[in-house]
Amino acid sequence: MFDDPATTDPYAGAVTWDRAGDARIAVLYPPYVPLVRTHLNGLRALVDRRLSEPAAPVTDPRLALLVERMRETTSEPQREPEVLADVRTRLDWALSVLPEHGGVLELHTPTHQWWWGRALLDVCTAITALLGAWLRGEAVDGQHCPDDATWWMWMAQMRWLDAQFVEPLKPGRGEE
Repeated sequence: MFDDPATTDPYAGAVTWDRAGDARIAVLYPPYVPLVRTHLNGLRALVDRRLSEPAAPVTDPRLALLVERMRETTSEPQREPEVLADVRTRLDWALSVLPEHGGVLELHTPTHQWWWGRALLDVCTAITALLGAWLRGEAVDGQHCPDDATWWMWMAQMRWLDAQFVEPLKPGRGEE
């Protein structure tokens, strides 16, 4: 009776992408705008906390993996504060274009599209590190994974963010 994913999967049909010239336009099912905002703000708060304590050793696996992956993408050596400042700039920008009301997100240039996709990839990277630490039995920010259902909920959200935002904005995607 309910075999349609749109009626059984709470994330199905959440984001629809279209083009208008060079612009990419996303229509988000409105309840998902606050979810995306929460993820962006959460990573921003984590980055802000780390940037306010630059002398402390990096102990949060979410930021450690993010910094490691960002360093792999450049030939110039970067210090952690520089990498995190770049991440913070992207997160701020992504939050500035996320609609306050409704669910239409307009990314007018390839640079905007790259920044948005990269900001959400940063969130996915942080969630991946969280999940990995929890699988190893480590506490993250003083918290062990409470139960399997919580672990799978975070995995589902990471996969959803990747499928709805990161993958569609990869260069060459959506060109067909």
